[in-house]
Amino acid sequence: MKTLLRICLCLLIAFTQMVSLTGLACSMCKVTIHGKTYLGNNEDSWRIGARISFVNAPPGKLGALYVSYSDLFPQGAMNQAGLAFDGLTIYKEKIKIDPSKKSLTNFATFVRKIMQTCQTVDDVMHYAIQYNRDIIRNGQLFFADKSGHYLIMEPDTMILGNDDKYIIANFCPSVTPEKERLNWGRYQRGRDYINKHPFDTTANYCLALVDTMHECREKMGDGTMYSSIADLQKGDFQLYFYHDYNREVKFNLAGELAKGDHTIDIASLFPTNEEYERLVNYKVPQNDQRIATFLLFCGGLFAFSAPFFLISYLVNLNVSTRIQDSYVSYKLLVAIISMPMLYYMFLLVRTPAMFYSKAPYQDIYFSLTNMAAYLPFILLVLIIPLLRANIQVFSRASWWMPSKLLLTLNNLAYLALLFLFIYWGFYEVW
Repeated sequence: MKTLLRICLCLLIAFTQMVSLTGLACSMCKVTIHGKTYLGNNEDSWRIGARISFVNAPPGKLGALYVSYSDLFPQGAMNQAGLAFDGLTIYKEKIKIDPSKKSLTNFATFVRKIMQTCQTVDDVMHYAIQYNRDIIRNGQLFFADKSGHYLIMEPDTMILGNDDKYIIANFCPSVTPEKERLNWGRYQRGRDYINKHPFDTTANYCLALVDTMHECREKMGDGTMYSSIADLQKGDFQLYFYHDYNREVKFNLAGELAKGDHTIDIASLFPTNEEYERLVNYKVPQNDQRIATFLLFCGGLFAFSAPFFLISYLVNLNVSTRIQDSYVSYKLLVAIISMPMLYYMFLLVRTPAMFYSKAPYQDIYFSLTNMAAYLPFILLVLIIPLLRANIQVFSRASWWMPSKLLLTLNNLAYLALLFLFIYWGFYEVW
C-alpha cells in the first residue's frame, strides 16, 4: 500500500507539471498624433477587484498611479514624467539566462523602482539590462514615454521602437512573425483598423483602437475587465469598465497625488453592470476555494484509483471467477479513465479560460488540452454503465469490499462533476 501511495504522489506531481498554463489575454496600443502620445490597454481578465492606487514618492523620486488587483502587484502604471507601462501574458519556449547579470528576486519591487526613477524608455532599458528577468517567465511589459518611443521588455529580450502606431497582444515580437501574430483575433482586428484608417489623426483614435481590440466573449459576455488610455503629455488617465466605452472616468495624476496616497476600487466608479454581476456570481475553482478543493480531491482520488484498479484487474486475470463475472472488466475501464480525468482535474484548477470559452474549449495551438476538453462527453456516455456496474458488483465475489467502496466513491465524484460540467456549460456546443 505504501508503494501504491508513492506512485500516486508521483503521478500527482507529474500531471501538475504537465498542465497547460493558459494565461490572461490582453492587448495594447501606442499612438502618437500631433506630438501627443497615448498608451491604450485592454485588461482581458476574469479576476475581480481591480483597483487604482495613487502613490507619492520620496523627495527626488517620481510619484505614480498603479493599476492592480487585491495582491497589489502592478499590472500597469504611469508616473509624473509621462512614462507608462502595462503587462501582457505570453509564452516563450526558451528563455536565455546571462550568468554575468544579477537575478531579480521581487518583480513588483523592480517595477516600482522603474516607475520611481525612470523618465524615458531609454532609462528603463539601461536599468533593466542589468538583470535576468526570468522570474516572470510568462509575462512581458510594454513601456511608452511622452516622446512617442516605446520599449517591449520580454523575459530575456528588449526591443525599442518609435512607430506612430503600434499594437501588441499576447506574443513575443522577437520570435513571432507577423503571419503568426494574426492568430490573435484582437491583434488582427487592430491591424485591420490601422490599415483602414491610415490618415485618421483625431484625438479619439487611440480610444477607437482600444475599442476595436477589446474582447467580449459570446458565452458570458466576459472579456475585457477594464480599459485605460494614458495621455502621457497631460498626465491624464482614462478608465473604461467591462468593455463599456460610453462611460469614462478620468484622473489627472498630479491632482490625485496632491490628495495623498489613496486607492480606489475601479468597479465602484461605474454604474452597476449586469454582465459584470453575472461574472462576479459565476463560481469556478479560481474564485471558490470549495470547488478548487473538490477538484484537487478528485485528482487525488483518480491518481489512487488508476493503479489500484489496474493492479486489481491484473490479479483477477488468473482467477477463474473472471470467466463467470464480466464486471471484472470495469476495473480496467475505471483504471483507464482515471488517468485522463486526473489530468483534466488539474487543467480545471489551472486554466480559467476553460470556464469562459465556448465548449469544447480549444487552445490557440493544438495541445492535450484540446483533447481533454471532450472528457465531459465521454464521462456522460459512461456514467449509466458505471452506475449499473456499481450496483451489480456488491454481489460479486471477484470484487473485494475496498474495490466496491472505491468504485462507489469514484461514481459519486463522477456525478458531482457532471453537475458542475452542466453548470459551467461544457455541454453547450450548439
